[in-house]
Amino acid sequence: MSSFLAPSTHNGTITYGYLVDMVERYFNAVDDYDMDGVLSLFNEDAVFTIQSAHAVHTGRDEGIRQMYVELFENYRRHMRHIHFRHVADPDNNRVASQFTVELTDNDGNEITLTNANFFYLENGKFSRVYVYMSDGANVLN
Repeated sequence: MSSFLAPSTHNGTITYGYLVDMVERYFNAVDDYDMDGVLSLFNEDAVFTIQSAHAVHTGRDEGIRQMYVELFENYRRHMRHIHFRHVADPDNNRVASQFTVELTDNDGNEITLTNANFFYLENGKFSRVYVYMSDGANVLN
């Protein structure tokens, strides 16, 4: 299980580096199929929206967990997030990330997407996430 990192300055302020680290820890946990690690980065009442598919998953331990159960099951063969570009706004506790995701579904079909995610943090964890997938497909069900 991944442990939660506290904000990276002595006074508890969220920094640019902290925001980028949170996003990269998140994607590392996703790529490792680490459910506990993924969920440890979210607030209990978080909302995860796949904006390009009009899908909303509410609650870390309910909707978001179920979304990841299905993602991990559907792409057991391969999942990798690479080529990140981040823009972080520590004054407002948010970060935008553009990246490539490579997936192989259980039938061997390979999928490559260029996505953008927008992360909003409260108390050092994700409270809202908005996902835009490059072709409008919703691999997160």
